[in-house]
Amino acid sequence: MLFFSAAALSLLFINCRSGLVTMGNDCYKAIDAGKASNKTGNYTAALDQFNLVLKKCDAYDAKEKAYAGKAEALNGLKQYNDALAASNEGLKITKTSIDNLFQKANAELGLKMPAEAKADFAQIIDITQKNQNTKERATIYAKMAEIDLQQSMYSDAMNNIQTAITTDNSNPDLYILQGDIYTAQADYAAALSSYNQAITYANNSTAVWQAKVESETGLFQKKYGVVGNAADLAGKMSAADKQLLCSDISGAKNNGVKSPTIDLLQLSICK
Repeated sequence: MLFFSAAALSLLFINCRSGLVTMGNDCYKAIDAGKASNKTGNYTAALDQFNLVLKKCDAYDAKEKAYAGKAEALNGLKQYNDALAASNEGLKITKTSIDNLFQKANAELGLKMPAEAKADFAQIIDITQKNQNTKERATIYAKMAEIDLQQSMYSDAMNNIQTAITTDNSNPDLYILQGDIYTAQADYAAALSSYNQAITYANNSTAVWQAKVESETGLFQKKYGVVGNAADLAGKMSAADKQLLCSDISGAKNNGVKSPTIDLLQLSICK
């Protein structure tokens, strides 16, 4: 009769389930390659890479990370149903996997399931209460604020974006979102102040200048009841508002913004 120690039985049980608990170096490298492709927006390459990881790597942690990476790639490709399925597979391995919960929530947003997405983001916040990475926590609060804004839940949106800003007060994107929330409530002065704060923290970033001008344009369209027609907007705007927008358009272009839409806006309004 054969006898096994508790440790041996435990190892035997684990090996029967997946082969390994912790991934090897080759799997680490393959996952890093997939992450790099996702980061650069090469989602097809990332998807191929993570599918290969799932085929070749048996370790629990490798599969968990691979499902999250696969879900991110599928979200990038707007294949939201498949992304949701992949993230759920990852959560079967570790139900508190932050990466898989995050991609699951993003897939749910793509599928127009805001309540489910918000619940997943809230779960992430609960799991990461002691997380010292303030930028990641601020991103989650901002995501929740975006959902609230889409649902016209302005009080909740403002609470979440202000929590995000308190958590990471130097992120210009958070101030732009705060400005959009103010705009939705027709608080234009507060919105403009938020957009200006975005520029202050962005150190003249081209992307933030463009976002500021686009957001301000939306603000004035809402203020004057004009949708999508620069010439109509020009005919209704006050001289002071024209001066403000044109000044910001000039600032954007001086900081490298190249946008046909903004060029047309400048031609129509800044004569």
